[in-house]
Formats: sequence, C-alpha cells, structure tokens
Amino acid sequence: MKLYRVIAGVCALTMLFCMTACASKTNDDDKPSDGGNEMTGFVPREKQEMPTAEIVDKDYDYGDPSTWAGDELTSLDLGHVYLQDVIEDDVYDWGHSVIKEGDTYRMWWCRPGFYDAIFYAESKDLKNWVNVQRVICLSPNQGNIKKFENIKGMLGKPSVIKVDGTYYMYFEAPASEDISPSATVKEWDNQVMLATSKDGIDWTFYTDENGEPTPVIAMPADKMGDVNNKPYGVGQPSVFYKDGKFYLTYCYVIDGPNEIRVAISEDPYNFGDPSTHEKISVDNGRGVTYNTKTNKYMIIADEYGIVESDTLNFINGEEQPFMDINTNEKTVSFFEFVKNEHGLVDTETFYIIHQYGEKSTDPNDWRVGHQTWDGYIHAVNPRAFANRTITLPNGAAATEANKAGYRDRSNRYTLPEGEAVYAQDSEVKVDGEKDALYDEATKIMITRPCYDYGSNFTDSWGEAWVLWNEEYLYVYANVYDRTPNTEYVKTKDEESYMHDSFDIFVDTPNNHTEDNQPFGVEQYCISADSNRDPLVIKMMNEWNITEDFPASARRYSSKTTDFGYTVEVRVTWYEFALPYVQENAVIGMDFQVNDAMGNEYYMDKPIGREAIVAWSDHTGNAFRYVDRFGDMKLIKK
Repeated sequence: MKLYRVIAGVCALTMLFCMTACASKTNDDDKPSDGGNEMTGFVPREKQEMPTAEIVDKDYDYGDPSTWAGDELTSLDLGHVYLQDVIEDDVYDWGHSVIKEGDTYRMWWCRPGFYDAIFYAESKDLKNWVNVQRVICLSPNQGNIKKFENIKGMLGKPSVIKVDGTYYMYFEAPASEDISPSATVKEWDNQVMLATSKDGIDWTFYTDENGEPTPVIAMPADKMGDVNNKPYGVGQPSVFYKDGKFYLTYCYVIDGPNEIRVAISEDPYNFGDPSTHEKISVDNGRGVTYNTKTNKYMIIADEYGIVESDTLNFINGEEQPFMDINTNEKTVSFFEFVKNEHGLVDTETFYIIHQYGEKSTDPNDWRVGHQTWDGYIHAVNPRAFANRTITLPNGAAATEANKAGYRDRSNRYTLPEGEAVYAQDSEVKVDGEKDALYDEATKIMITRPCYDYGSNFTDSWGEAWVLWNEEYLYVYANVYDRTPNTEYVKTKDEESYMHDSFDIFVDTPNNHTEDNQPFGVEQYCISADSNRDPLVIKMMNEWNITEDFPASARRYSSKTTDFGYTVEVRVTWYEFALPYVQENAVIGMDFQVNDAMGNEYYMDKPIGREAIVAWSDHTGNAFRYVDRFGDMKLIKK
C-alpha cells in the first residue's frame, strides 16, 4: 500500500501546479462586510434532486427461518453510489465508512480538498447520497496548508462509530513527508489518529497538552523518519465496540510482510504499544466487525471474500468470495462493512462498500485511472442465511421490481445555452443595479459545483444576464452568499479569486474542437472582486492584460445586498476577440462564483477560497480550457 501514497502525493502536486483562477474591482462606497454576517435575503443554491430506491413489492414473505441456512454465502452487486451535485465525478473517492442510525445511513470518506480531506453524506438507501459536505480539512487551497507534527497532509481511511452519544472517528495520517518534487514517495510513517464529535459533522482532533493531534496507535519510535525506507506505517483502521470495549484493527506495514493487528481497550484513547497487539490477518485495507446474528467475527479478505471466525483471528480462515468484478480491468480496494452505531453487523443481510475504478492500461503506472475511483456496494447473506432472499439497503426484499431502483445510471452535464440581448450604451447604467433591459436576456444560472479545485460543496450561487453591442460586453449578476468574505490578504491583484468574487470567461471564436483546448489570444477572463478592488482581466497563466483595455472602456460596480452582493461590468471587447462579435454569432462564455466561506484559518489567517460554482464548467478548469464553456448567442430584438 505504499503505492497509494505515491499517487496521493502526485495528485497533490498536480493540483498545486494547476490551481489558479481569475480576479478583479468596483466603484461604489458600501463595501461588503468581512467575516460573516448572515444575509437575511439569502436563498440557498438549489441542489440536484436525488432519488430514493423505490420499494415496489412492499409485502414480502421471507419464509421459515429454519430453511435459510446454505452451504455458501450469496451476494448481490448493487453498483456505484451517487453523490448529490456530483454529476460527472472526476475526483477520486476512497476509504468509505458507513454506519446506520435509525433509517439513515451516514457516510464519511476521503476526497481531495486540497489534500485528501474527510467528507460526509447521508442516505436512505445506501445508493443515493445527500447533504454532501467537507467536515475535516487541512486546506482547501494550495496557499495555506495546516500541518501538524503527526498530520503532514492527507487524512485517510476513516472508521466511525457512535458510543454513548459521541462519535469516534479513527483515521490514518502521515507523520513524515518529502517535499522534493522529484520524490517518489511523498508521505510515510502513517499513524492512527482520532477525532470526536457530538453530531458527526463538527469534529475535534484528539490532542496532547500542547494542542497537537496525537496518535492512538503510533509508529514505533525507532522506525519513525526513515527517509531511506519510508515505511507506510500503521493505518487503515476499522473499529467496532463490543461488550464495553473498543476493538481497533489496523494495518502494520513497516519492516516485514503486511499484517492486520487488533488493539483492544475499554476507553477510546489508550490502546498501548503496537508490539503488544495480536496479528489477526495478513494484507491491509480490510474491514473487520462482529456479526450479532451469526455470532461470528468477520473480515473482508484479500481475494474479495469474507472470512468468518469464532475468534478474532482469521489467519487460517476459509475465504468465501462475494464479489464478481473483473479485477483485471477494474481496481478495487479499501473494503469496509456497513455497520450499526457500534460498528457491528446486526441484520441477516449485510452490506460492503469499497473503492472502485478503472485500471490503468499502462502496466508501469496504475495511477492513471485514479480519478475514476468511486464508492461501490454489495449486499451479502452469510451461509447461515444463504437461502433467505437478500434484503436491500432500503429494507425491501431483493425482488426484480425492487432491484430496479439500484441499477446504475448515467449522469452527464450538458453545455448550457443562453442569449445575450443587444443594447445601446446609453441604455445601461453601470451602477450595481439591474437595468430593465437585462430581463430580455437569458437568466444564467450559476449553480454547478466545481469539486476539483473548490473542494467543498457550498450553498452559494449566482444568476447573471448578458447584454452586448459591437463595442461593449455587459454583465449583471446577483451572487447569493451567506457570508461575503474578503479577509484573505492578497499578494497581487490576480489573486482576487481567493476572495468572494465573480469571474466572466469570454471566447468569441468559440471554435474549440478538442478536449482540454487551451486559451489562445482571443480568450480571457474578467474578474470582479466583491471587495471592489481594481477590475482585473487575465489570459491563461494569470497573464494580466488589464492595461490592454482603456480605463474608460472598463467599468465595474458592486453593491452589498441582503442576499450577498451584486456585480455589474461593462468592458470593451478585446482587440483579438472583436472580429467575431456580430449579430447571431454564438460565442463561448462561462461564469464562476468564487466562495471564500471564512470557515478555515491557517496560522490565524484566513485561507481564502473554499468553493467554486459555475454555469458550465464543473471541473474548475474554465480558467485554462475553453471547451468547458457554454454557448451564448448574440441577438438583436
């Protein structure tokens, strides 16, 4: 599993190199307040509606329990999980932990944000997830990364249980790092860390007297910091609570064959030295639990099977395969049981969740397909209930009619279209107030979350309207933001994207014919900072071309409102773009809301942008690829 940290480090470097955006200005006197007064007129962003797997056959007879036993387990492939607002997911997900409380499944897992962070979601059927949000994050951007002595970057493989009203999240984190760009292994010396919560969303690290997060399962001191060997360490925890004790299993990958060990304690913090912990299996990344229905301990074994045991030792156990996936084409790992609050299985049918994605076609580089990693689920009946009809996660029997709600589906974005309406310059007063003529243009809904660079899921959004004539482009926008925030201290004007701000992307030729087509001389970004710093116009790589536009030809106004702020811009067409501006032309445009939510600080300083929402591009790459833009038709009425 050293390879995982290799890819994680490469991903982090790639994001560090690529992450930038556009920036900008204003004229009016009433500046938005920093730091976060709630906006009384705020309307939350409308999120994707998520279905719940329908229960068609509601009354089902499972038969006499005396007939349920069989010779081998049975299983049902239930496919991918779907996250609210993640329509086309090109960000990797891994290390899922799910517990069920009442009729609700609660999930915590890892996703980039900027380094791997812990995200959270809820579901009624284990398939469709809502309320997606980031809950633990060291940094959502490249500029301010909070590092601790025992947490240098990634947060990995959470395992969550709830005991006596408190949630306990055990997770792994690296204590050593190599910041050299040429380093093959970026992070190592993982340890098992702990965070606690009363609601499963607001978490507090378990720390020492100095406020430093401290491990509950620590690397051997004499093995720590070995830059020559860079051992993976101890990590990938799986926890359950039974008979008044915490059972914490974890991988031990240091100086010999990979092992899974178990630590047992009556309190959630003190598990003793790893040298005293019993080896219970080989390999790593495997969930462990206890099944109260069969009175068996269970582990997910190396070859995608289940091993049951009367004791918490699986070394010589019989493996029962449960998964039918072509692992020559797919990469699957980080298996975990879906559990109850105490981390136990207490139903006849139990469920397994794991990471799943495309396998690289390059035998020398398995990292190529990492962005396809998603959550994937299976339903399993152990041998004790093999002949009983499988129960689906929504509580229904797995009849053909009920299974229909668990079929995979294709979620795709389309490039949006809009119309910009012709206006005489005398008809538009650039004052941050919406002129009546704008209502004749298409309302542009800026609601697509960009979960790559933005990393978080926000309620902020925008709506915009576009006017035009042969000399000027006009844009008016309402930005709905609960907490307008411009606290981040910019080092240059081009960093306005680290504030609450609004970006306008322009591509008048609109002749992109290939994926990832970069900006040319005709494409540019106009960025308006809600703090009314000077308007900035940029090309790719933050090349500031503002002075190429006469001062008299660029006007910008912004106003604070009870829902957030408004933006109004009038800018002359760029000289290289002007030849394409004519009636009925269809130009490329996109609009982006940058959200500095004010939630995260580094060294007591605000970290800046935490989320992005756009009209067309959902990847956060509109600042460099024009093929992500929507189509805007220039019309006269």
